[in-house]
Amino acid sequence: MKSETVRTVGNIYYLSNLKNEQGQRIANDFLTRLTNGFAKRTAKYMRMTREVPFVYRERQLHSIIAPTLDDFTDAFLMELPTRRSWSVTADERISDSHGWIDYWCSYRNISFLVELKHGFISSKSGLIRKDVKAEWGTAILQLDAIEEEAKFQGQWSNGTLRVAVHVLPLFERLVQTEGKPVNDLKKLLEIQKRAMEELERRPNWSAMWKIHEGIAGPYEYSNAIEFYPGVLIVANVSEVTIRNH
Repeated sequence: MKSETVRTVGNIYYLSNLKNEQGQRIANDFLTRLTNGFAKRTAKYMRMTREVPFVYRERQLHSIIAPTLDDFTDAFLMELPTRRSWSVTADERISDSHGWIDYWCSYRNISFLVELKHGFISSKSGLIRKDVKAEWGTAILQLDAIEEEAKFQGQWSNGTLRVAVHVLPLFERLVQTEGKPVNDLKKLLEIQKRAMEELERRPNWSAMWKIHEGIAGPYEYSNAIEFYPGVLIVANVSEVTIRNH
């Protein structure tokens, strides 16, 4: 496991099962820079507003993800039109249809096709909920169904990578009379490992951002106090074509 400390932001812990090959080395770099930038921009927002941008849904994440991609990729586009060939996936009950890919990015002469998902994990229980597993499965199927688009994009670069990215804030809700929340690094890393093992198809990359205690909470609501000790980002990278140079 690798880790880095980002001043006033927190610590990020990386787990990667990506191979030491050209395309996957670039994918590791892409995801590391995406996570680092996401953490920095999110922390800035939290300090300025005393609100948490990842408590909503996937749509609000784009406000953080898009400018982060703009910082380090050569080019990117949101909502790339595509045709999903569901007939080539395991679910042949769905007819082929038009759709959109959350992000197309060009980075180090590799085309990235990214599907973004959002969910929550209780830092207290540490369980990976059914809805999280279902959303992850949807992202994998959506990417499986765009193999032709991926091959097409690979004509204009050194290859194409399909990447499922699931952003999973860890939360704990306390009533006014309860004590301190879970903020134990060992527990957070156990959750990271559990997600890597329980999601189908297994992620081959993940990062746990342990949020700086100064911005992890408390965030007060009418009848409860919420803490956010971390954000887990899991990813599955699948190659279509990579040309070695």
